[in-house]
Amino acid sequence: MTYSEKSFLSLNSRGYHRIVYNDWGDKNARPVIGVHGLTGNGHDFDYLAEDLIKHGFRLIAVDLPGRGRSDFLPDPMDYNYTQYCHDLMALLAHLDLARPSSVDWLGISLGGLLGITLAGMKDSPIARMILNDVGPEVPKAALDFIHMVIAQQYTFGTIEEIELRMRQTRGLIWGPISDEQWHHMAAHNVRALDDGTLTYGYDPAIAKIFESEPTGDSDLWPYWDAITAPVQVIHGAQSMVLTSAIIDQMRESYTGTSFDLVQFADCGHVPSLMHPHQIEIVRKWLEATPF
Repeated sequence: MTYSEKSFLSLNSRGYHRIVYNDWGDKNARPVIGVHGLTGNGHDFDYLAEDLIKHGFRLIAVDLPGRGRSDFLPDPMDYNYTQYCHDLMALLAHLDLARPSSVDWLGISLGGLLGITLAGMKDSPIARMILNDVGPEVPKAALDFIHMVIAQQYTFGTIEEIELRMRQTRGLIWGPISDEQWHHMAAHNVRALDDGTLTYGYDPAIAKIFESEPTGDSDLWPYWDAITAPVQVIHGAQSMVLTSAIIDQMRESYTGTSFDLVQFADCGHVPSLMHPHQIEIVRKWLEATPF
């Protein structure tokens, strides 16, 4: 199994920051870029990566700034679409993949919003795109709920306490997840505070942008309407982020070559993509869909 943790420097409004990513698979294999959700990190793709590399793919899973092992940004107002897209294109340039149709994209929630933005631009590097439970807009009720959750400060005494809360919150919507996977997610979604207590592994300042520029409130429909790449949309049937009305509008306005919808009845926002059945659906779509 070929795996390595790597990093590079990107630029923000006040200087440089380090971006960390996981690189799974052979360098010459077909590259899939994995971009996590608002409070996630690159380790959210570990189980999917193990399967994909066995079938001839390479998976590069990034920690966006302010998440996981990547640096926090000195100005919290830099946690916005423009900064994220610059960082992601810097990642592709660093990997020598910043060419039209050079990569496939798997975006979870926020990672999908960023994928829509980049895929809708001329000469996009995205050849095929998988969107995990997100579309070109996010309902206001969902945005308000997300802001309420991430605006709070959470502290824990042990990793086991973090895991318990993850089970009590994400466990209601992420679908089937094994005990091993819960342990794995908790271990990779934690950081220590100065007083020795623990908290989640993301910068709480990512919530500040919601006060003036909600991350999901931008109008991405013009980007969606310009996308020609094949798209697979994964929908958690109980999701409050990706609604049936949004899916219908996506299907109606899509002008690309292939629109495939997969729904998981036992999930909300977002399907974990850790269960073997979910992983198989993603892989088989990549194997079967021309680009």
